[in-house]
Amino acid sequence: MTRRLSVGYIYFSVVIATLILRASSAIYSSFSDVGADVYFTCVVQLLIFGVMPLFLYWVTVVRNESGSLAQIPRDFGARRLSGRNSLRTALLAVCMIVVASGFSYMWQILLQMMGFVHVSSPTDYSGVDVLFRELVLVAVLPAVFEEISHRGLLYAGYRECGWKFALISALLFSLMHQNIVQTGYTFLDGVVMALAMYYTGSIFPGMFMHFLNNAWSVISGYIAQNGGAFEFVNVVDNWLRTDPVGMGVSVVMVVLCAGLAMLMLVRMRKDAVREGRVKEAFSSPAGKLPLALDPPFVATVAVGVIATLFSFAWGMMR
Repeated sequence: MTRRLSVGYIYFSVVIATLILRASSAIYSSFSDVGADVYFTCVVQLLIFGVMPLFLYWVTVVRNESGSLAQIPRDFGARRLSGRNSLRTALLAVCMIVVASGFSYMWQILLQMMGFVHVSSPTDYSGVDVLFRELVLVAVLPAVFEEISHRGLLYAGYRECGWKFALISALLFSLMHQNIVQTGYTFLDGVVMALAMYYTGSIFPGMFMHFLNNAWSVISGYIAQNGGAFEFVNVVDNWLRTDPVGMGVSVVMVVLCAGLAMLMLVRMRKDAVREGRVKEAFSSPAGKLPLALDPPFVATVAVGVIATLFSFAWGMMR
């Protein structure tokens, strides 16, 4: 079996394990909400997105290729970033917070116009200890372990597809959430994080962007409930979302940040072309198995689409 097919089946196993755990989470309904949430997050992130893909990759790929454990970090993109790309990554991460927030806002409005009702369970930030707990659960763990599965693992198997790796990674990443509310902006973020990895050959830009995006979500949620010295953040956020002038400013900010993000990716690409890691033309390698004939990829997409459509139907029936 080729490396690509092995990786495809490993990723499919990860998705199925995630779906099973999510479907069986009702078993833990006797726990407190916090306890169940912590349990679910730790199992998914540490075991399913971390240990499982790394172990299966070692068993099915590394041992088959007579490699060593040192091959895994190389294949998964544990590559040092240059100073220029580190700066670009930082700017890209900040820009994508603005762009993804704007895209998510519009996506939710579109769903609401279709009659979809989203019932969320906001975290009760009753103290600073909750803030730090959520930063670990929502920002640190996903930034490390989701990137290992959805960028590192897929990069090891699908980088032979050239630039299409970015679309593959983004599509599977968005469907992995199995939630129509998150599908839109996670696809957008997934494309950017995958392109950054493709151009730099490193998983670290995606990890940093993932962390900063999720950390900002947690911090803004804490500020929204507690205010205090940062109450001005709530005032500005409300102005940007509700005031006509503020909404206009929001649109301008999203457009400018999107342009700056594209510029950072273009610069990353130019360096990659100059260093010979990426071809100058956007061409797909010849002789590779078409995605439509890739059994684990097709099966994974099918499972993700069904789960996501179920979440959409559930919201339409509320």
